[in-house]
Amino acid sequence: MAIASLKKGFGKPRPIKTTNNAWKTIPWTKVQRKVFKLQKSIFQAAKSGQDAKARRWQRLLVKSYYARLLAVRL
Repeated sequence: MAIASLKKGFGKPRPIKTTNNAWKTIPWTKVQRKVFKLQKSIFQAAKSGQDAKARRWQRLLVKSYYARLLAVRL
C-alpha cells in the first residue's frame, strides 16, 4: 500500500481541457487597455529618464497575465 501511494502523481501529465467558450468570454477590450497602460507607463518613464522605473514596468509587463493573453491571441 505504501508503494502505491508513493507512485501517485508521477504518471504522464494529463492535457488540460479547455473549451472554446472560455476563450470567447475573455474581456479583450479590458486586456488591451491594461497592456496599453503598461506600455504607456514604460514610455513615459523612459522619456523622462527614469530608467529604474522603466525597467520595473517592463518586468511587470513581461510577467503580466493580460500581456500573455494578448500575445497568444494575436
